Amino acid sequence: MTSVQPYPVVSNLIERIGDWLIQRRQLNELGALDSGEFKRMAHELGLAPSDLDTIVRKGVNGAEELPQMLRALGFDEAAIAKIRPPLMMEMRHACAGCAHKRACATDLAAKTAAANYENYCANANDITLLARAAE
Repeated sequence: MTSVQPYPVVSNLIERIGDWLIQRRQLNELGALDSGEFKRMAHELGLAPSDLDTIVRKGVNGAEELPQMLRALGFDEAAIAKIRPPLMMEMRHACAGCAHKRACATDLAAKTAAANYENYCANANDITLLARAAE
């Protein structure tokens, strides 16, 4: 049974506001850390402090395009789950910091990602290698 949202625009707006509030809280929490603690946290995540700051500023959905892109390129859920965690983390970081979100979203919506992703995707090389390894 499918649930119907009586007010989808309002529901979407509420969800976006919730995501924004989560992002603001994360930024405030990071801002409260002293620089040494912030650097230690970034190091534990395998990031430069500036990269951690960029990722948090992108918000909770900063890398939401990555699994969508992988599926658009023919990866099924089992194949995505088999990607080594360190590589997946690197790919998520690259996606979150990407400057080509609009092109990616447009291609995903138009179902043209497979033809165009290599022109802008920060993960294009890794995705190509993963696809070759799966063959």
